[in-house]
Amino acid sequence: MSSYWPSLGKYVEGLDKAGKLIRVTTPINKDTELHPLVRLQFRGLPESERKAFLFENVVDAHGRKFDIPVLVGGLAASAEIYALGMQCRLEDIELVWKRAIEKQVPPVLVNTGPCQEVVITGDELRRAGGGLGRLPIPISTPGFDNAPYTTAGHWVTRDPETGMHNLGNYRGMVKAEDRIGVLLGRLNWGMRYHIDRWRERGKTHVPAAIVIGAPPHVTYTAVTRIPNDMCEYDVAGGLIGSPVEVVRCATQDLWVPAEAEIVIEGTVPSELIEMEGAFGEFPGYMAQRDYSFFMDVTAITMRKKPIYLSILSQMPPSESSKMRNIGRAAAGIRLLRAAGMDNVIAVEYLECAGSNAVAAVKLKKRNPDDGMKALRILAEKFMGKMLVAVDDDIDIKDAENIMWAMAYRAQPYKDTEVVEAPPFMLDPAAVPPGASRGLVTRDAPPRSTALLIDATMPWAYPPLSLPKREFMERAVDIWQVLQLPALNLKAPWWGYSLGHWTDEEAEEADLAVQGRHYETGEKQKRTRKRFGE
Repeated sequence: MSSYWPSLGKYVEGLDKAGKLIRVTTPINKDTELHPLVRLQFRGLPESERKAFLFENVVDAHGRKFDIPVLVGGLAASAEIYALGMQCRLEDIELVWKRAIEKQVPPVLVNTGPCQEVVITGDELRRAGGGLGRLPIPISTPGFDNAPYTTAGHWVTRDPETGMHNLGNYRGMVKAEDRIGVLLGRLNWGMRYHIDRWRERGKTHVPAAIVIGAPPHVTYTAVTRIPNDMCEYDVAGGLIGSPVEVVRCATQDLWVPAEAEIVIEGTVPSELIEMEGAFGEFPGYMAQRDYSFFMDVTAITMRKKPIYLSILSQMPPSESSKMRNIGRAAAGIRLLRAAGMDNVIAVEYLECAGSNAVAAVKLKKRNPDDGMKALRILAEKFMGKMLVAVDDDIDIKDAENIMWAMAYRAQPYKDTEVVEAPPFMLDPAAVPPGASRGLVTRDAPPRSTALLIDATMPWAYPPLSLPKREFMERAVDIWQVLQLPALNLKAPWWGYSLGHWTDEEAEEADLAVQGRHYETGEKQKRTRKRFGE
């Protein structure tokens, strides 16, 4: 990558210059108005019209005014904004991610950085409004969430033996000026894996930090599924072809991005848990309260004039579903091609399903089992709850196209499989409300499965029942001459052959558009035979 955004502030300038930023200077209540205002564009505007919002006059439910602006939608209000943050063309995102994984660049430790221009420790952290209360952390789902939550907080931990750092994006429930909860996901993954490793070695307090407002390449890496044996700092360096500058925390033995806006430092008790939630999560439902880990804050460091970053999640489509949509699609196709399936054309995670549960794989089938083979590979890595393989003529960004392929290119008795999958704790179909998710207790995790559907054509099909392309394009010309409303055509909007179409049928169709259909009628007259023969 030839260039990158060195800081979130510079990126905000880039959003503004590109016409992708809305500055809001009127007072906005972070507890009741901020997220709902941004939510409207995800429920009422096409993706191409969505923008980032920078709130420059933020207040809370008590009328308190904050001197820190809040950015929402800045990472992925649309695919175009995501590409702007990556400093690449939309069609090159998968290639950039591939290069980042293959050519990782380790971070470089520097003595100091802008993220430590202000350092808050000691009694100041416990003073009302002196700790977490000084940050304009919004309520994401007013009326249902039980507290403000950090949503763009990259939790930093390290392996107690190897020292390898992990950056994972987890929600953080504000519980006190100096205490914040965290909901962790899968066992043996990310921060949860590190906490278990520290406890196994008799360590009761795990050093941790929350990075808010890192440069975009660090944030995109933190929110993307990176294998446990890779360091997110190395991958982020690979994204830009340059090392990420990191500094040592003020109170913990951890590295954090020097150019971050805000860093919250502390320790996570490895043997204590407490109630956390409820919180509106990305599948589109309130995630029920349950026991989880928390962090005791030992310091807050920040720039002199920081920007607070928040990610809009909850009901899809959202900013987080767009990031998962792009990141998981890139990860999925990398996984399949690494398995030797170079006939896979694309992978797509449907944003209407949260970009996590329903995936489609487009491929050009060489062998009858290619479709199901690709789905099994994704299912093994928990890359979807419902996975569908389709042919190369299907628009996998369109749920209706995928449903059409499922309806007429698959037979449930032979083209479906149900396989075991790693548990997904935020799926309300897997865990009844009020039941323990088994995240940090000795309870067995709930059973999860994946449905695989091979909706590729089992044999050659007749053409689509739509007019041929030349006739539809002529119709578009006439439509425009008549000055009828602007069209937003959805593929397929013309007919094409799918392999089963004889020369005789093609000839008869040509005769029809020439007005010579009586010739076909005469020919068919000669085929008469007695009924029942």
